[in-house]
Amino acid sequence: MSITLTRPGWFRLDRHNVRSTLPAALQAIMQNGMLDRTFQDSLVPNFLFPGLADSQPWQGGLGDTKTFTRKGLLTPQTTPITGSDASTGTYTVEQWSVTMDQYGYGMDTNMLQSAMTLASKYLADVQTLGVNAGQSLNQVARNRLYSAYAGGRTWCTTTAASDTSMIVASTDGFTSVLVSGVPTAVSASNPLTVSISGVANTVTGVNTTTRTLTLGTARADTAGDYVVAANAPVSVRTAARNTAYDITSADTATLAMFRAAAVRLRKMNVPTIGGYYTAHIPPDTEGQLFADADFKQALQGRIDSPVWQDLSIGRFAGLDWVRNNECPTVTSNSGATVFRPIVVGAGAMVAAPFEGVGALLSGTGVEDVPLVRMVQATPGTEIALIVRPPTDRLQQTVGTTWSWVGDFGVPSDSGSGDTALYKRAVVIEHA
Repeated sequence: MSITLTRPGWFRLDRHNVRSTLPAALQAIMQNGMLDRTFQDSLVPNFLFPGLADSQPWQGGLGDTKTFTRKGLLTPQTTPITGSDASTGTYTVEQWSVTMDQYGYGMDTNMLQSAMTLASKYLADVQTLGVNAGQSLNQVARNRLYSAYAGGRTWCTTTAASDTSMIVASTDGFTSVLVSGVPTAVSASNPLTVSISGVANTVTGVNTTTRTLTLGTARADTAGDYVVAANAPVSVRTAARNTAYDITSADTATLAMFRAAAVRLRKMNVPTIGGYYTAHIPPDTEGQLFADADFKQALQGRIDSPVWQDLSIGRFAGLDWVRNNECPTVTSNSGATVFRPIVVGAGAMVAAPFEGVGALLSGTGVEDVPLVRMVQATPGTEIALIVRPPTDRLQQTVGTTWSWVGDFGVPSDSGSGDTALYKRAVVIEHA
């Protein structure tokens, strides 16, 4: 009789056949032939938009709304005083709001199964959750920024007979008006003045679900008719293109478009970021700019930029040029992908996180049971990483979650400069 000996502590997959009992996703990372001993990184975008926000932590309950107020300027007085006393006046104010919402996602890791893999599945889960947290908050901040700075300008998507309803591509920038500096829902008593294909009209109601504008004056709609709010932020496109709907593949990016954006910011007295405005550009924009003679000439005399150094093309033409692959796109009528780089000055966005997320369990007696760590995603934006002890009877399944509570707000700067809202950034649209 022959006896096969195995070393104590050895766990033989061929004998115990544990692999077949595991989920398919885990079977793939169990040893079967040769397997790399580490998990490789996935393709991860860079998380830059939350870094644009100034942090203003606050306390409140979930669903609570906080209103911020910013004052405008007094009108300059250039004539001498007449009489025995000075005249008086007031300055305007603007308000914008943030809402206390909670964001988060989690994963459960079976530590027995993790121990059976050559590389720690638990560490891989935590790493993947971290990427998910960064990407999620990056897009939350991006959506807030673009909803404001690309809003107030849209187009009709259907052709219809004369009526007061118009279905549009986006209702961003049409849902409210400022009444004494306070954002107020658009209504018949608080209409928003607009121009539709160059003809004056008003918006008296908005249905964001169906993307329908209720107009003050009936009209016959044609797909592509452009709608521009009287207070729409300034954006830059090729000449004669009223909206992204009209852009064609011939409308490529040039240095002149970015210089126009910088000129707009300077005219509105927008503060710079370290002496320069920052241009966030996607790869397609970068590729087109390197085909532009003016851009290449300016690039030759560039100064190395201290802003997001690993992603910087350089500092020249009054701009810090930063690669950002998370800039959103839309599709034009001709089917061209319309890219939307953005040029940003200081103070364009405010991060309003809940203060004290990491200390929610203080004083309960169980504060040391789960592990709660605050991880800084960007300066002023901290994410809670929560590790919950196993709750199953075998004490094997660990729950890991990320959480962030707060919102991102965008000040409109309606109290200074011209009548346009959102003056601290300029969106550029090209194919």
